[in-house]
Amino acid sequence: MPSGVLQDTVALYNRYAAEGVDPPFHKNARYLQPLTAPPYAAIDCSTDKVLWATFTLGGLHTRPSGEVLTPDERVIPGLYAAGRTTSGVAAYGYVSGISLGDGTFFGRRAGRHAASARRG
Repeated sequence: MPSGVLQDTVALYNRYAAEGVDPPFHKNARYLQPLTAPPYAAIDCSTDKVLWATFTLGGLHTRPSGEVLTPDERVIPGLYAAGRTTSGVAAYGYVSGISLGDGTFFGRRAGRHAASARRG
């Protein structure tokens, strides 16, 4: 990591947290806390170091129809998502096959909605 990058990132985060906003990630203001008291830590999230770094850890915000929403709850026309791109948090004991249910159920809903939207 280039020298100063982490310090600059924390300074930017703290500035926004003090204002109660998070322009980069749209985090809810009630979860914003300035980082002002050490200790601090950094985690190498390279995919060869930690498995969970490959997950979305929350994912895209969607309607049950699979339509993807903007941070201010507007539908992004023509964009659909299902499965682990929309939900799920990796946890101890996670089994990869569990994603099949999410992807299958919500993928079908998204596909049906997209097909009906094209006819409409």
